[in-house]
Amino acid sequence: MIRIPCTIRLALVGSALVLATTSTALAQTAAAEYQVLDTVKSATMQRELQQAADRGYRLVPRQGGWMLSAIVRKAPESVEPIEYFLIAAAKTTTMQREMASAAASGYRFASIVGVGREVAIVMQRNKGASTKTHEQLLLATSSVKTMERELLAEQSVGFEIVGQATFVKPPIMGGNELVLFLERSAQ
Repeated sequence: MIRIPCTIRLALVGSALVLATTSTALAQTAAAEYQVLDTVKSATMQRELQQAADRGYRLVPRQGGWMLSAIVRKAPESVEPIEYFLIAAAKTTTMQREMASAAASGYRFASIVGVGREVAIVMQRNKGASTKTHEQLLLATSSVKTMERELLAEQSVGFEIVGQATFVKPPIMGGNELVLFLERSAQ
């Protein structure tokens, strides 16, 4: 009989557990069903997102892309029906106004799905819900120092970052704007 020192046995058992856990995680990931939505028209993206949601797909969080694209993943279990609302704007003031209006109808930030001439975001709510649950705020500036100062001020009153993007603008229009999307529970 060959005796294996205790520390080596523990290492072997630990390695086996890591391999078993990794293969289980890979099997679960491999079973996931994804769909990529890609279009040039906001109205088409809105329609395709809602059709995917009605079939049990949900946006993969924290994505952002060039042009207008979204990755959705089939929910592994039965999920509550939701509604998606796409907002695309070339101006940060327009984006803030549209976000506030959607939030008043019960929507909250879900993801960024396009960055380019316009920034496109998706907001979501439970299907049929119309009660405001969160406040949405957009911070935009071309100065990192200003962004930091404004972010700290908004954080002190309960806002948290849920997304970030860059509004691409020509130098004649002041150059690119750094944008943070923030939210907090409705008060």
